[in-house]
Amino acid sequence: MRRKLLLIIVIAMFVSGLSAQTARDEIYGNMQYAAGFYTSYAAPAQLQDTPAPVGYKPFHISHYGCHGSRYHTSANSYDTPYTTLAKADTLGKLTDLGRDVMRRISFIRDDADMRWGELSDQGFLQQREIMSRMMARFPDVFSANVDIDARCTTLTRCILSMESALVQLAQNGMFIFHQDATKHDTHFLNYEDKKLMAMQMDSTATANYNALVRKLQKPDRFISLIFNDTAYVREHINAGSLYSSIFRLGGNLQNMDYQLSLYDLFTKEEAYNNWKIANAWSYINYGGYTGNGGLQPYTQRYLLRQMIMDADSCLYMASPSVDLRFGDETGMIPLSCLLDINGYGLATDNLETLDEMGWADYRISPVAANIQFILYRRDRHDDDVLIKVLLNERETRLPLHTDHAPYYRWKDFCEYYLDKLDAYEE
Repeated sequence: MRRKLLLIIVIAMFVSGLSAQTARDEIYGNMQYAAGFYTSYAAPAQLQDTPAPVGYKPFHISHYGCHGSRYHTSANSYDTPYTTLAKADTLGKLTDLGRDVMRRISFIRDDADMRWGELSDQGFLQQREIMSRMMARFPDVFSANVDIDARCTTLTRCILSMESALVQLAQNGMFIFHQDATKHDTHFLNYEDKKLMAMQMDSTATANYNALVRKLQKPDRFISLIFNDTAYVREHINAGSLYSSIFRLGGNLQNMDYQLSLYDLFTKEEAYNNWKIANAWSYINYGGYTGNGGLQPYTQRYLLRQMIMDADSCLYMASPSVDLRFGDETGMIPLSCLLDINGYGLATDNLETLDEMGWADYRISPVAANIQFILYRRDRHDDDVLIKVLLNERETRLPLHTDHAPYYRWKDFCEYYLDKLDAYEE
């Protein structure tokens, strides 16, 4: 008996250690995570659902998803590092490795030409696979007479993400579809709150962010690999800018089907430090960073309210239903923080310890990230509806009381979040 108890304790400690793994641990084990919200979406190794209370079955899914893998959104992301290296090469200022890096970036740049912000092949596949798993996981919802409403922003990458998802659904069932990509829905799918946006990088946030950059950004070793003339670098190269731009290019390569890398140029420590800087930027602009007021998650207040209203309107429908919405990471991260999923509503002004506090952008919003509200009932007349929230297809915890985690009473869910939204002052 003692031996069995000891084994249980050891296993529990091991599982606890895995769940408490820091971003440093994860990045040192797999540098691709250092790409932050450019990290390519990875499906859960195993989709395991905690059994719902007896008699409850899913009947409605409310989904918000980020577009799939894409190219960088601006030509400058490719042109600036390339032209910097190309000019140095004409002057004989690059090492052999530097010229090799220039050739790699030239290939990447040529492929991305006029495709800025567009989906890659991986982007299409991710959406199809997410829908395929959704259908297999919740067959009670995807019955023959399910009603599917799909909406997205007018960005091409979001439209194509939605269409890819619907193609997958259409191939697997005879469903009723309604789809739209219109500015009519911009007020909740892509609301631009000028007041909150002006607060993002205010003087305090900018000063704290720049202090973190100065502390963590150490480009000298990298620069010495690329250039053969330190005087030229000192006079003509913005070392920090070039260093970070090439690292960002390297991070996004996992979203393409290239057989080349730029991460081989960086040590694990450099990758981790680059991620810490980018993660702090994500937190300042989209999270609960108190240095600029801690209000950025409220940029998605209209989206959350719409998701609640739409789901609530389906409670007593005879047939199951699905709402699909597609947008950007600019909506995904603050929505997750507004919901305070898994504690991501964290409010702090300490940018250096976000890792230790569990706030990591690649866990919240890798490319193709998604939030799913799964509603459960016993029958169409049930007044005690339950909700489970999935983040990237994984069960989550919410800041609500429940006797059946990860299931929460829909009435409690609505009351808590609508009160939270109502309390926000425009």
